[in-house]
Order: sequence, then structure tokens, then C-alpha cells
Amino acid sequence: MQPDVIYTHAMDSPILESPPVASNTLCRKTGIFFRLLDSGIFIGALVSVITLQSWRWLDLRFDGAFVAFILPWIWLASLIILQLLRFRPPLDMSPDSTWRLNRMLLLPSALIAVVLLLNTATFYHLKITLHGLMPWYMPMSLPVLAALLLWFIGRPDYAINARAAETGARSTPWHSIRYRSYDFIAMAVMALICLWIFHGMFLANPPPPGMDADVAVVLGAGTGPGDTCGYTLRQRVLEGVALFKEHRAKRLLLTGRAPRGKTNPYKNEPSAMLKLTLAQGVPGKAIIVDYHGNNTRYSAYDAAALVKAGRWHNVIAVSSDYHLPRTSLAFRQLGIHVWTVAARRGMWQQTNPWAIVRELVGYPVYWLDQNYHRPQRVP
Repeated sequence: MQPDVIYTHAMDSPILESPPVASNTLCRKTGIFFRLLDSGIFIGALVSVITLQSWRWLDLRFDGAFVAFILPWIWLASLIILQLLRFRPPLDMSPDSTWRLNRMLLLPSALIAVVLLLNTATFYHLKITLHGLMPWYMPMSLPVLAALLLWFIGRPDYAINARAAETGARSTPWHSIRYRSYDFIAMAVMALICLWIFHGMFLANPPPPGMDADVAVVLGAGTGPGDTCGYTLRQRVLEGVALFKEHRAKRLLLTGRAPRGKTNPYKNEPSAMLKLTLAQGVPGKAIIVDYHGNNTRYSAYDAAALVKAGRWHNVIAVSSDYHLPRTSLAFRQLGIHVWTVAARRGMWQQTNPWAIVRELVGYPVYWLDQNYHRPQRVP
């Protein structure tokens, strides 16, 4: 009876052994960095695509809505098959055939990397064209592209689960992934973070159809050159104007910071917001301007004071979607229920990675310490 044949990565010719179990000495164990990166790529793709939030790091509008929807699903399917092959590699395939199959499964990942590179180039072209109106330093596509390139360097086409290699698989891996207990803990943490970012963090709570709110609170952001609204601030103002014109808000409260007083144009967010709002055709009698909204908590305090003084009931908060949870929390801690609307009226749809990091820190700080950013008196 002929013994089974297994292959090693160091030789092209087969080595006859019996039994056909891959020895641990033939498996180069990957480090924790590759294991976590490999798991992070898969978990991030799975959660973002299933929740239809992949546009936050992959902007494909220039290729049409069909491509923008279908390519992320093709990529996710290839990653799922790649993961399944690691745990149960085909016994009737040689190592070379298995590696070729894995490389074919990585083609969608390579296409995603190319698109991310195009996205990054498009972002910086827009940043130069808009003369600094976009306050972001980088698009979300750039860190995702860097993670993918590092993943490719780790040769995921050669990776195989160590358990599969020890159960008689003929294709001895180039390097085996042997998971430790702390790997599963880290993967669980990554999954929870991805769920929070792509599902829980950005969920708005828009008002029901037909409701005409008493006021829509538009929160400030950075200004641009010449006392104008920056990119993010312009998105928020235009969203508030749309609410007013659609008769979903009776008046607008523009709240932001004016570090040198309301008459000084230096980084004067409310002044820039007011000019844009009036230019969009909103009458001045429907606008309230708060020059003391130095941060989210200050804006919530001032808005809450106006709501209570005017005996208003229905309030809408307008901000960038990543900022809505902390905004809603600040109002809720003051006893005010707000409906939230995300500002997404702009030519760039990807999320600012620095904003996500700031909100991941800012939300628990606001939740744990209600005195943080609390004004000593309500202006």
C-alpha cells in the first residue's frame, strides 16, 4: 500500500510520509500581528458590508450605484470562502493548486485596494481644489488601504488554520495560523467595536414624517477662509436649511463658537452659518444665533434654555452622523429629548477617521462625567 503524499514549502518534489499529518516543524507560525490584522480585515468587511456602511471607507459613486453596491459584496464573498478553505482545505488538491485558488480569491481584495488608492487620490484632489475647505487630513480610504497592503505582505494566500493542517490535510501550509485564547478575546473586542462604528454609532433618530419641529439646532464646526463655512459646517447648515424649507422645522438655531466675540470674523462659526443660511433664502426672523456654543455641551445648554423658555416640545439636532450620539446624550442629560438628523449633503461621503476616534473617546467621557465641558453659567 502506497503511503500518502504531502508537500513542504521548501521542496518542489513530494515527500513520502505516513501518516499524512503535517508536522508542526513544517509550519511557520504567524505572529499575533498578522492574526489580528487578518481577523480585523474579515470582521471589518463583514460588518460594514452587511450593515450597508461600506461607503464610509469605499466611495464608488463615480462608477455608478450598481458597482458601488455589488463590489463590496463580491469582496466579502471572496473573504468568506478564503476563511472556509483555511479551516477545511480540499484534500484532493495539491498545495500549488490550493495556493492558486487562494490567489484567485484575493483578486477582489486587490481590486478593492486599487479603488481605495483612487479614492485617496480623489480626496486630495478635492482638498486642493476646494482651497482648504475640507478640514480633514485624510480620508477613511487611506488607513484601510494601508491595512490591506500590510495584509498582503503577510501572504494571506499561504495562510491556513493550524488545526486543519494537523488533521490530515495534504497541503502543508507555508505558515499556519494557530489561534490562542487571547486572539479570540481580541477578535470579540474588534467585532464589538465594528458593530458600534458601523451600526450603533451612526444611527440617526429622524423625526416622524409630517412633524413640524419647533426648532432645528444646527451645531457648529470649523470655518473656511474668508469667514465662510468649512466643508463639514456647510453640510450641517444646508441640512438645517432643507429641514426649514421642507416645513419640518419652524426655526433654526445656529450654534457655534466665536472665540473673539460675535463681531469679530476670526473663526466665527455662527457668523459664517448665518451668512450661508440667509443666502439660502431663510428669513432672518426664523433664525436664532448662539455665539457661545464653544463645544457640544455649551450648545446643548443654550438650546435647552431656549427650549424651556419658549415652551417648545419638538426639537431636532443637526450634525454630522458620527457626532449625533454625543449630541443626543448631551441634550438627554439636560432633560431634553431631541430627534437627530445626519448632515450628508456634500461631494465627499467617506467618514473622517479622526472624528471617529474623537467620538469613541468623547462619548464615554460625556457619559461618565456630566460636568465635563459644563459651563459655569448659561450664556
